[in-house]
Amino acid sequence: MSEERDPRVVHVAPDLRIASTVAAWFGEKGYLCEVVVPEHPAEAPDGIGLTAHAPPGVEVRVLDVDQAQKAKDLLADAFAARELAERRAARTGTVSATCEECGTASEWAAADMGSTQECPSCGRYMDVPDPDDDWSDVDFGSEDDAAPPADPKAEG
Repeated sequence: MSEERDPRVVHVAPDLRIASTVAAWFGEKGYLCEVVVPEHPAEAPDGIGLTAHAPPGVEVRVLDVDQAQKAKDLLADAFAARELAERRAARTGTVSATCEECGTASEWAAADMGSTQECPSCGRYMDVPDPDDDWSDVDFGSEDDAAPPADPKAEG
């Protein structure tokens, strides 16, 4: 029968080094943590080591239980961002992107998708779109929104 973990546990690492690194990262993000080493890390469930089992792991616990879910969400977001970066880096081939400023199309390494680059034609920044990115909920405004306000002195 498995025992319940402390509700403050936000991550279980395979070793002390990784747990300490994760706890330090949480600390940088404003979540104070402690690293808790299992009481009997080498003891097998049957007492003699004949059954295969996963080691219990080293726990990273937030000090404030009310921050546990926020910390877990932050870590999940970090893992998702790392996974996305790894997927992008593994892409091969080339992709075509068009500069919004000068309208020139240029070829980019597929690993550059989802990044901002300098247009080889005009030198302005341009986006190399990533088909995995969802921009449907972003309000870019209209061109009228970007226009500077009229100078009242020039009208008179």
